[in-house]
Amino acid sequence: MKTQYILTALVLFLLSSCTPDPSQEILEHYYFYFEDDNVNRLLAGEKKDIVLNYERYKNTDAPADSIMVVFEPVTGGGSVSPSLSYVTPSKDATAEWQLGTNACKQRLRTSFYDLSGRYLTQVDRIAYGFRENEWDEMSEDPDAGMRDMVADTVNKVTLMVANSEVYRQGERYFIWEPVEEPDPEWEGVPRTIEIDSHGLIYVSTWKGELYKSTDHGNSWTECTKPYPDRHEYIYNYVSNDDDVWAYAHGYPIKRSRDGGLTWEVISGLEGAGFGDVFRLTDGRLLFHGSNCCSLHISDDDGASWTPIPTPGNSIKLYVNDDDEIIICTEYSGLDFFRSTDYGETFTLVHHTAPEYGTVMRNTFTRSKDFYYVLVPGYGILKTYDLVNYEAYWTNSELIDLFIDHKGVLIARDFDSETVYYRYNTE
Repeated sequence: MKTQYILTALVLFLLSSCTPDPSQEILEHYYFYFEDDNVNRLLAGEKKDIVLNYERYKNTDAPADSIMVVFEPVTGGGSVSPSLSYVTPSKDATAEWQLGTNACKQRLRTSFYDLSGRYLTQVDRIAYGFRENEWDEMSEDPDAGMRDMVADTVNKVTLMVANSEVYRQGERYFIWEPVEEPDPEWEGVPRTIEIDSHGLIYVSTWKGELYKSTDHGNSWTECTKPYPDRHEYIYNYVSNDDDVWAYAHGYPIKRSRDGGLTWEVISGLEGAGFGDVFRLTDGRLLFHGSNCCSLHISDDDGASWTPIPTPGNSIKLYVNDDDEIIICTEYSGLDFFRSTDYGETFTLVHHTAPEYGTVMRNTFTRSKDFYYVLVPGYGILKTYDLVNYEAYWTNSELIDLFIDHKGVLIARDFDSETVYYRYNTE
């Protein structure tokens, strides 16, 4: 089995020589290492076999003494059996570590002593034990570098973009496997990922390319570039009618109705930026850009647009299955307004006070009968009807909220260094 060294030259002894020359020394090197990866991802309460190897290098043939090994779980709870063992170069020290439930990140301390009881050194082993109905923090790659995510609940597939690569979720929601790049490889590295209602997945790159996959990332086809002369990133979005939208600063908004084969310029939205697009059940289109107060409606499939005045400085649009419009506005905090008459009137339904104001990207997430709404600078709200909201988790560091095909909530922080998982069973 391939080994990973936990510590190189863990103990270095200079022992006096038995030769008459007192300047002669015997040099000994001791190496301790575990037989598998240093970081494991398991379910809380699961058991993990621990195998500790010991190697010794000495310029004599004298047999090596045993080293006493003491195992102790120091965070997360749990237990280890046996807690005391001995290791020699010809005999490994083995134990069974059962993870606890007090924390996701758990630490097993391994302390070493010689046969006289003298302390030598220690090595800490990390494992993650994922729990039900708790927010579990993860700061390890690849998910710590998560940028975007899509989920196909019908085909039970979740893909994410992290660290400029595409990953597919494994059998367990906290395991991620890299997805092979298309052949030939895309010129730029992945930046965003979108999905339509049929499971067609789109990946944009940092060089303005767009790729699509009809088989959940097993193979990829390059789309026509929305902006052929642009070699920097673009914004792309798939609306609820499966049209693909693209935008880049200094360029017009474009739309593709044939899966990225051809693109048309959308006029009448200059200066709106890029944001959210929804098709209403009567066929009309709603659009709100990334710039303030840019809510528009189109009666002719996007050929022309009529602005809709919003109460306050609107920054985010969401439309539910009943064509109820939710607008988030900034003024003295963040306000949620609801319209049931296609934007003719708005009613204030909720107010919150985040620590700071910023863009709202992946904000509205639905799981079964509830909506989970991320407010950057505040945390996550929970609502059944988009009218009555309750605080679900206060965490001002969050910036995006996703949900995988299993219903696991996954939030990422503002600095893209940590993600949080919550597997709800209640």
